[in-house]
Amino acid sequence: METISRPVIGIISYFPDKEPDRSQRITRFERLLKKLTEFLPDVPVLVIAQNWNTYYPKQYKIIRHYYEKLGILKARHVLREKFLESNYNYLIMFDDDALIQYLVDNPGKAYLDSLEANPDKFMFLQYASSQLNGCAISKYIYKLEPMVDIDAEKNEGFEDAIFSWLLHNKYPEKEFTCTAIKCTHFKNPNEYIPSTWAREGQKDWKRLRDQTAIIKEYITINKKFPKLK
Repeated sequence: METISRPVIGIISYFPDKEPDRSQRITRFERLLKKLTEFLPDVPVLVIAQNWNTYYPKQYKIIRHYYEKLGILKARHVLREKFLESNYNYLIMFDDDALIQYLVDNPGKAYLDSLEANPDKFMFLQYASSQLNGCAISKYIYKLEPMVDIDAEKNEGFEDAIFSWLLHNKYPEKEFTCTAIKCTHFKNPNEYIPSTWAREGQKDWKRLRDQTAIIKEYITINKKFPKLK
């Protein structure tokens, strides 16, 4: 069992070609990086960087893995692979447009202390929304349970909500909590930038919600992910 926490921040990032969307997404990403250097200044940032082209934020120290375009599900699998290949034992996930709110004084220390006190476990800050923002998954858990093969881009369900619910129900003894921060999306009243995948093609939002609910109900009862394919 791990006794010393060695966390890494993992971010999936994609910048569209179209303006002003590209510039807006870059602005949000750099805002997150700035906040992370304040929140967890000594924790490295690993980025699955898609369609960045010549962009590179030299003012921040990041570990970049560059790709043209993977899609949400593939990008999540690649982030997991890069984490499992690394020497880090905790992955702290954020989307590249996450907004962080502090809930306590010295939130970075409180957050890292919670990891140190809970080796080989996992933590989700919130189940109602933004499940994979600010969550922490140990290498031990991520070796046991890969990201679920649910593709939101194909209207199969919301993989983040389903994955968090799977861990919550299947490994309750390995879950801990932390109330140092909260993460939100699209909550700034002065801006609204829909996610790239939501803009591309038709999304059946009702089917996405219904499929997610059906799969979560199965997990609640059976404590495992159903065989869907």
